[in-house]
Amino acid sequence: MPYGKIIAIANQKGGVGKTTTSVNLSAGLSLRNKKVLLIDFDPQGDSAKALGYTEPNKMKDTISNIMLEMIVSDECDIENRIIHTEEGFDLIPANEKLSNIEKMLENIEDKETVLKDVLKSVQDKYDFIIIDCRPSLGMLTINAFTCANSVIVPTQPEYLSATGTQQLLSRIQKTKNDQNPQLEVEGILITMADERTLLGKEINKQIHENYGKHFHVFTNKIPRRVSIAESSAVGKSIFKYDSKSDGANAYHVLAREVDLNAKREIKRHRDTITR
Repeated sequence: MPYGKIIAIANQKGGVGKTTTSVNLSAGLSLRNKKVLLIDFDPQGDSAKALGYTEPNKMKDTISNIMLEMIVSDECDIENRIIHTEEGFDLIPANEKLSNIEKMLENIEDKETVLKDVLKSVQDKYDFIIIDCRPSLGMLTINAFTCANSVIVPTQPEYLSATGTQQLLSRIQKTKNDQNPQLEVEGILITMADERTLLGKEINKQIHENYGKHFHVFTNKIPRRVSIAESSAVGKSIFKYDSKSDGANAYHVLAREVDLNAKREIKRHRDTITR
């Protein structure tokens, strides 16, 4: 893996903590002195909102503008559209125009690789590029999977969320087979965990039993905490909002594991080259 690692944060079910995880993982990696770019890839623009940009629909420089340039002219100016946030990482926001781009993708050649082409010019400038996917398995998410090295799947410890996880894993495997042989599941991340409930404990057990044999399930869970929700509401990461909380600690642990995984992958890549 000679360039920055691209990680898609994805689940077709909404409300499982994709944006919260995208923002706080980006912030956590930045605190580990990593250069990080967060791409908001959801027309709702929630990553931008969670960082204090309250009106993404009024923003001129977004991922939809950049992708439109690539579709029309096979080149784009991405570097001048990047926002340097107060959290220490970079951001490319999204807004509702991204839905139009998804419709446009259905009617062009190489529809799965537009985002990959967009990121080529900046990938080697970052240690990590995090993509906050929209809650669907449509063409935008397929674009994210086609350019990603791995996928983190946030899932709540509840039955419907766990059932949807299987559909998502099947989509990841199809993309791996058809477009992106390097794509892997970084891990299934249990979010909004509440070990005090019997249902939460039971679903947690089922997730490990059903998926743990084939995919990594992060031992570290993100707890259900008011402070995590409040941090997004005021436009800050959990580290800026409440750095001493167990929510901040959980995202610190996640960032550390993701960072260590990337270092091991780089070492394996170098070892392969030198053999």
